[in-house]
Amino acid sequence: MKENSIIFIGGGKVSQHVAQLVNLDVLGFYDVDKSKSTFNSLEDTIAADADIYVIATPSSDHIHTFTNLCTQLENKIITIEKPTFLTMKDFEVAENIIKKSTNKVYPVFQHRYTIPKLNVGKVYHAQARVNQCRPQRYYDQADWRGTWEHDGGVLTNQGVHTIDIIRYVLGDIKDVNFEMNTAGVDIETEDVACGILRTIDDVLVSVSMTTTCRPDDYVTELTVFGEDRIQVIPIPSRYGTGHKFFYENLSNDAIIQSMSDAKKTMQVIHNAYESAFGKSMLGEHV
Repeated sequence: MKENSIIFIGGGKVSQHVAQLVNLDVLGFYDVDKSKSTFNSLEDTIAADADIYVIATPSSDHIHTFTNLCTQLENKIITIEKPTFLTMKDFEVAENIIKKSTNKVYPVFQHRYTIPKLNVGKVYHAQARVNQCRPQRYYDQADWRGTWEHDGGVLTNQGVHTIDIIRYVLGDIKDVNFEMNTAGVDIETEDVACGILRTIDDVLVSVSMTTTCRPDDYVTELTVFGEDRIQVIPIPSRYGTGHKFFYENLSNDAIIQSMSDAKKTMQVIHNAYESAFGKSMLGEHV
């Protein structure tokens, strides 16, 4: 086994970004698009015997790739890019596999490792904004994008990091109320999501998320109103630099997010869809 070596399952922009950012021996990429692939098959990546395997495939494929890796590898590290798993059933399947495995498995919500500490005194309430741009051509590049079965909308993709930051900064969520709409593009899922979250400490958080903005209008932030001051916590609109900290601290379980914690973030997402539509359609063929 090559020390500090890493292989990416999925050869897209996230994998390319992380490969450039981390100080690790990059053995290569596996992708169904052979032009992005170093390896011919998933089995070839397993035979390459890396220390770390990164799952950065389309969201609905995460559980399939994870199952193959985690049941065939031993004593490795497996990391999974957001949204970890698309359905709560997938989380349950993964948890059962992990119990029988010698591998260490970590979700990647990298932005929580780069934000400043909260310093407002007693928290009164908070506002979260996700203003991003995803025009029709973005969705037309791949038929799985913007679908319930394989992807989700602004909440699952662009907004999931902000939901994770809200939980990380303000605590777990006990009540979720959302309305959603598809306003700017022709897709199955939502490109506008607005709602109210109530934390376990009874802090109300208003949430506004959209991908209908122009490219120059990117804003992703959490504003916390406290007894001592108002603090604006910027959240990177793109990949940020949190991956570097994440991979440098993988051995520290006291710092790195657990799978059970990532599951809580995705439960908020599902609860938001249930609030808006009567049920969560993530992972369903519509």
